[in-house]
Amino acid sequence: MAATSLPVGRPADDAAALATVDVPPARRKRATTRVPTVRRPRPAMLQPGNRVSYWRVERELGRGGMASVYAVSHTRFGKRAALKLAHRSILGPDFTPATFLREARIVHIVDHPGMPDVFATGTYDGRPYLAMERLTGETLGQLHDAGLLTRLAAVEYLLELCEVIAAAHQAGVVHRDLKLDNVFVQSTPGVGGRRVKLLDWGVARILGEDDPMKGMIAGTLTYVAPEQITGEEITQAADIYSLAVLCYHVLLGEPPFQATSDLDLVKKHLHGTPPSPQLMWPEIPQELAMLLTAMLAKEAAERPTIDEVARVLELTRERLEPKPVRRRWYESLPLRPPIDVLGRAMPLAFGTSRRARVVGAMVAAGLAVVGVLSMISA
Repeated sequence: MAATSLPVGRPADDAAALATVDVPPARRKRATTRVPTVRRPRPAMLQPGNRVSYWRVERELGRGGMASVYAVSHTRFGKRAALKLAHRSILGPDFTPATFLREARIVHIVDHPGMPDVFATGTYDGRPYLAMERLTGETLGQLHDAGLLTRLAAVEYLLELCEVIAAAHQAGVVHRDLKLDNVFVQSTPGVGGRRVKLLDWGVARILGEDDPMKGMIAGTLTYVAPEQITGEEITQAADIYSLAVLCYHVLLGEPPFQATSDLDLVKKHLHGTPPSPQLMWPEIPQELAMLLTAMLAKEAAERPTIDEVARVLELTRERLEPKPVRRRWYESLPLRPPIDVLGRAMPLAFGTSRRARVVGAMVAAGLAVVGVLSMISA
């Protein structure tokens, strides 16, 4: 056995490449020094044509404080999807990739047609992502801003939203970030004729488990309940408060609390009195006005349940639905003008309206009966 000694300064892991067993000199492997590969940082935002695992990016769909969402398609199967990629800036000891990916677990815990379908997870450049169904339509906020939302349509969408929230609450999940931009209205009905999907469960609370958002105001400041600000226990009642803000916005035209600074907005959530719903909608049904006020109670225990909210919204829908027009018995009679013995149309002595013409026909028939009776009595 012949052995070759390692040159001075050669890495020790090259020894196996240089050691030979009766190998002619011409066939010996040439020893090289390994140069560590320098990994170039990937761009924070994806561009069309970029690939994330088996997904090819088509375009950006939206961007939020925690993640950006892209329209993607599968490179092998062509499946269209939406890819939600976390921002690098949010990741750290208090918010890990596992915290971001828990959204996939939450949507399957609730298991309702109004939940977005998440069917794949992974990481890209150390950032977690979710692959979910790509929806077609607009958010409730977009419909409202465009003036395309009647009160009756808004109540219909709110009732569908209540179904999703009720399913979440029954499963022990609090969404914690209800707002107009998280309510998506599909352009075509889905399962069971439903059109509403409730998105963005990334900061949701699972009751009975450790809260990764504890100590933070997890949610959008315009919609947060007082207990989300003070750090008290988060329950389903927090969603009821946020839903009231959402109802104010789509039914009355604006949220109950507005301010020029975050600090003033926080003070209003904690101590402010919401404006009377009658000021913004004078004809509002009384039970709905009372409901909205109760939903904004400062104490969580004083707010109604989601089932109670849905019952009042159902009554409101009945009030807003157009009533069927009741037709009188004579309105269904054919309108044929009287004719003389030569078949010519006779002038109408009682006018041309349907009612006048019917009255005229009845008078003419009465006169004919009187004439016949006179002839018989003679």
